[in-house]
Amino acid sequence: MDPKLLLLALLGVFSLSRAQLEKKECISATSCGACIQLGEKCGWCTGSYFPRCYELRILTPWWRCDNIENPRGSLQITQNKKVTDRKDKDKAEKLKPDEITQIQPQKLSLNLRSGEAQKFWLKFRHAVDSPLLSEVILENSKLPEDVSIAYVSHCKNGVDYTGEDGRKCSNISIGDEVTFDVAITSKGCPSNKTETVRIKMQGLTEEVEVQLNFICECDCHNKGVKNSPACAGRGTYECGICRCNEGRIGQKCECSTDEVRTEDLDASCRMENGTDICSNNGDCVCGTCECKKRENPEERYSGKYCECDNFNCDRSNNKLCGGHGRCECRVCFCDANYTGSACDCSLDTSTCLAKNKQICNGRGTCECGVCKCTDPKYQGRTCEVCPTCPGVCTEHKECVQCRAFGTGEKKETCERDCMYFHLEKVKSRADLPQPGSAPLISHCKERDANDCWFYFTYTSKDDGTKAVHVVETAECAEVRWPDMSMFRWRF
Repeated sequence: MDPKLLLLALLGVFSLSRAQLEKKECISATSCGACIQLGEKCGWCTGSYFPRCYELRILTPWWRCDNIENPRGSLQITQNKKVTDRKDKDKAEKLKPDEITQIQPQKLSLNLRSGEAQKFWLKFRHAVDSPLLSEVILENSKLPEDVSIAYVSHCKNGVDYTGEDGRKCSNISIGDEVTFDVAITSKGCPSNKTETVRIKMQGLTEEVEVQLNFICECDCHNKGVKNSPACAGRGTYECGICRCNEGRIGQKCECSTDEVRTEDLDASCRMENGTDICSNNGDCVCGTCECKKRENPEERYSGKYCECDNFNCDRSNNKLCGGHGRCECRVCFCDANYTGSACDCSLDTSTCLAKNKQICNGRGTCECGVCKCTDPKYQGRTCEVCPTCPGVCTEHKECVQCRAFGTGEKKETCERDCMYFHLEKVKSRADLPQPGSAPLISHCKERDANDCWFYFTYTSKDDGTKAVHVVETAECAEVRWPDMSMFRWRF
């Protein structure tokens, strides 16, 4: 196998596995707080039939959710004194160190959501009255666990640096100004909800104070109802779910952990004569099946034993129940005017109406919106075409004659009456479309007023258009005069 193709295939498998892993990462969270700690791609739905954590890109378009908990980080500059702009080196009075500002801003407050970077800039201007520096290097105090910081420096002459080099700029002179982009990211929620990080330049006492406030819970967490009736009085109802007290579990905290997974309780989670617990589609909790959740929130297991689902019904045109019904317990329930195991058979007969308003011209039956002609002589979408019936050639003779030869009874009204078909001339009868080359084709031979024969074919296409192929020269019988020498002339 081509090494390049193999590499592409491996990359494809890796990408697919990575995408599947990310989906499962969100769905693994069992509370709103745990959901938002998994990263900025996850959101919690509090108002659906069953609250759950999903990727926002799936949750927003696919799931009708009354309320999505998706707190975002923010940044506020709390002290922003401008840097000192003192260019005249011959000033009589020299500024004191505490009168010089070389870093801006001086204080910030960040609200950090797990996985979402908060970015800000720092400006440094080398002041006249400060100690002489040829290089500026940023350094920061010890970071809290699972917090990272990244720098990008924008130095003189439009030169940018990243990584460790993003902390510094060289060849700095008095009056020079450089800037730094700073990004701080947290992963998870530290034990201390508030921390402070300090950033300074090596060799200078000035520093930037950055307060980090970690977003560890959703807004709905503060609205929880302790010992709520919705949780059997044994848990806190918050963000649409029960947070059970110690020793209680279940969707409604209805059972004790001491009773879970006993053999008797598992037996009530099996179908009659079955061996699978909850049909392998759920967990047995307190003797009741709690069905598993799917990555796609529109797909659900249901039933006492989780034996049903709404995504394994028959499909048509790659659509569940043909797009004309709903799937319940692996059976399609069709919308009005549709039937069939995949709801792909239309009961609407309007598509079978012939010009005479009869179903299939009275010569067939309408099945799933399509005519099935019962008379073998008739064909076409509504069983109105009869290639072997007399009259097809005669019906179109005058129009073919006027358009092909400029003669006949309709030559004066040809443009008005005879433009309903596409005309193509051929050299000879051998060039005419042959039988079987088109499904609805009639071969015609007609005589004109000059006792000449002309040949043509008339074709009705599936899209409703008509086509005529005609031999460009009519065949006229040769006129033979009697041999005058055979007669005796008397004078």
